[in-house]
Amino acid sequence: MSCLPDAMGDPDSAATGAVMRPDALRRYATEAGFSQTQVLPFRTDLFRFYRLIP
Repeated sequence: MSCLPDAMGDPDSAATGAVMRPDALRRYATEAGFSQTQVLPFRTDLFRFYRLIP
């Protein structure tokens, strides 16, 4: 339960934490050179799966 506080202590970290919102994932993917992100249709209570398209 300490991933965000731990990440915030690292000056080279984006400090995203355990829960990544879709807009943050899209921004990170775009910055990494991906042209698209797609939410995949897997149904779970806790996770969202994405496809990153070059």
